[in-house]
Amino acid sequence: MPIAHQSNKAVLTHPSGASAEVYLYGATLTSWKVANKERIFLSEKAILDGSKAIRGGIPLVFPVFGKGRAPHITAALPQHGFARISLWKLLNSSDDTHTVTAEFGLDHTLISEEYRKLWPFDFSLVYTVKLAAETIETQLRVHNIGDKSFDFNTLLHTYFLIPDASKVKVVGLSGVDYVDKVLQTSAHQQGDVVIRGEVDRVYANLKSTNFQVPYVAEQGGVQLQLKGLGDVVVWNPWTEKAAGMADFGNEEFHKMICVEAGQVAEFVALAAGDSWEGSQVLSLL
Repeated sequence: MPIAHQSNKAVLTHPSGASAEVYLYGATLTSWKVANKERIFLSEKAILDGSKAIRGGIPLVFPVFGKGRAPHITAALPQHGFARISLWKLLNSSDDTHTVTAEFGLDHTLISEEYRKLWPFDFSLVYTVKLAAETIETQLRVHNIGDKSFDFNTLLHTYFLIPDASKVKVVGLSGVDYVDKVLQTSAHQQGDVVIRGEVDRVYANLKSTNFQVPYVAEQGGVQLQLKGLGDVVVWNPWTEKAAGMADFGNEEFHKMICVEAGQVAEFVALAAGDSWEGSQVLSLL
């Protein structure tokens, strides 16, 4: 079967052999296998029982990136919001000659009473995963179904599995201004992004919609094609930060890099009745 519905996740399988897994908790994609290799990083210490956000995969950030700041209404919400720590529903699944598709949904009736009080807006999120032979598309649609406007951040917090973090680079961000959250400063990217220590940067107002993560020391890599997403976050915790995370192995930072597409530098304003959507297509180099 192209899509296997399990109690806690959906498994998509393409006739070519490519596959993907999406947990209902957070609608978190935790695996994308293509050309007989896993391409998504999932920590060996990731907690998959729904008690906390999954460390790895593609967690969905909504409606705030990081920790909200007072007096904004998101200030009391958990870091990165509630979407990644709420139980979504599998809305629909289908397949044709080219793709296997699954749609997941979350709305104001499915979040906890606590989050509903902290963020009292009527909303609907639809997250669509489209698996093809050599690509995977993840698309988030936000619909304001209430009578009050709201604003939000969102992010596809993608963890890529890589051979060696010190031997990859991110291509396509040269010339873009960024906020360096490690050094607490702003800077202008010159050339490709390389990883030589802890990196936590927010690149805003992108000049391109195409980005590559070549492996440098060996053949291969991954590519991102963005639509409707104007910012990219690049993150690697490196030694000290990795050691401080209970759900992340001390040495796992060597084999992962986060290249996260979203709208996080500024909030997106959504009027009553309006919708917004953004997506990424991942493919191999």
